[in-house]
Amino acid sequence: ARASANPLEADAGESALSLDAAVGTLVHRCLELIARDGLARWSCERVMTLVPAYRRRLVQDGHDNAAAAEGAAVVAAALCRTLDSSAGRWVLAGREGAAAEQAWSSRLVEDGATLTVNHVIDRIFVADGCRWIIDYKTARLPEAELAQRAESHRPQLARYAGLFADDPLPLRLAIYFPLQGRLIELPD
Repeated sequence: ARASANPLEADAGESALSLDAAVGTLVHRCLELIARDGLARWSCERVMTLVPAYRRRLVQDGHDNAAAAEGAAVVAAALCRTLDSSAGRWVLAGREGAAAEQAWSSRLVEDGATLTVNHVIDRIFVADGCRWIIDYKTARLPEAELAQRAESHRPQLARYAGLFADDPLPLRLAIYFPLQGRLIELPD
């Protein structure tokens, strides 16, 4: 597996996303910026000044003004909740080997053909002697359903873990829910 560049430019076809998907994409991009800039440069106050830009982005993605305003409010809520939560700040803190929204490629042999498979890991870093692989999910769920939703994403995280099969560090896999400010680790 190898890391590759992951530009911030809009992906082709992004304008066709549902509002929830567009909000999730925007939250991912903002969390990437926060992780790269450093937590000291971000606050809920700063996020709130950017709500008009979030709304404009959602309009550019093809959503009407009312939906874009609603979506921008959700983006701001997710980012503020993240910045105000100990779990969110822990996930975004600067660390050894840290990366955000990093693209990886691997090769897979299927039916005699070699295929290239692309993966984008939302957050990866080393902490306390373990490599953490974290995926973000902007699901609007009650607290009681978060663990079950996190578990439903185990196959995705297992694919990411496979990229580090030769890594001597233990792997820890988790889902971070920005709207709830909760990190759910997947047990072995």
